[in-house]
Amino acid sequence: MTATPSIPVHLVDRPRSGGLVAPWITPATATGLHLFGKLTDVSQYRCLTRTLCQVCGHRLGERAVLFARESDLFYECTAEPAVCPPCATYSRRACPMLAGRRSRYRASEHPVLAGISLSADQLLRHAAPAEPWYAVWVRDYDVIRHPAQATTLAASWRRIPPLRIRPLPTLDW
Repeated sequence: MTATPSIPVHLVDRPRSGGLVAPWITPATATGLHLFGKLTDVSQYRCLTRTLCQVCGHRLGERAVLFARESDLFYECTAEPAVCPPCATYSRRACPMLAGRRSRYRASEHPVLAGISLSADQLLRHAAPAEPWYAVWVRDYDVIRHPAQATTLAASWRRIPPLRIRPLPTLDW
């Protein structure tokens, strides 16, 4: 069993589920159930265009982290909004995909989502094997339409070279 990671001070007031912080971008049902791994177009748009951290919801500082799948590296962009460095450290430990505790993406949806269509990004990952993740450290990014999924917004580092790109399994947080 994996220990629940310590929650950073700036996240102590965020809602929790199963001992984990519910990211600011994570939608919740009317009953308060947080739908981890999901995001809405509106919250994604807000994070990307207002340079907000997807976990704490605060404005990003001088440096931020874009979590990117191996397939995202080819396009030099990711649909995942950036996170601030403290939230990156927490997310790396708390998120089962980033921490490498899941070998596949979900094959089924939460019952609450019955009848709700998946986004283009989610359809590509539905039940697929998990890819390696990378931390792309940036000072800034451009918001673009994803080259492989025109209906999906993405944070791009193509025009603005990243500070560094590191595979997550080798990171020493």
